[in-house]
Amino acid sequence: MIIRKMAEEDIARVAEITGIIMNDAWERYEKGYYPRKAVDFDISSHSKEHTAESLGSDDDLSLVAEDEGRVVGVVSGRLIGVSGLARLGWLGVLPEFQGRGIGRELLERAIEECRERGCHKITLYTLPVLMPAVNLYMRVGFVPESYLRREWWEVDFLKMSIWL
Repeated sequence: MIIRKMAEEDIARVAEITGIIMNDAWERYEKGYYPRKAVDFDISSHSKEHTAESLGSDDDLSLVAEDEGRVVGVVSGRLIGVSGLARLGWLGVLPEFQGRGIGRELLERAIEECRERGCHKITLYTLPVLMPAVNLYMRVGFVPESYLRREWWEVDFLKMSIWL
């Protein structure tokens, strides 16, 4: 398994697997909690075009996990200027590769890169029903910082943070 910076040639594959991962998470954890139209919106916001726009900018934080030459996971986010704050916006691993520590490797590498780039804090938002994700975040040191009632699509979110 290789964790590396996302490259331009990864964009189409990342958009493809993001849709697969989001649909799988909705079926397994979010159905009945997170509206289908919200998932469709989230998938559209991770389009090839959107990914291409952010890739390579000074504030971009995009890494992929590659297994035998095939991208199987991604973490992306951004640094907020020179404020020392980073926001992770997306972490996902293809269902057939989950449970192998790939998500943890991606997350740890993102934390390391944020630290190297002068960040003092990383935040993320997640659905409380995504217990595998919540547990992963807590295992690497994130803590729930706030519980946001009816925040987005009228559902509750957790804001989790880690201080570096």
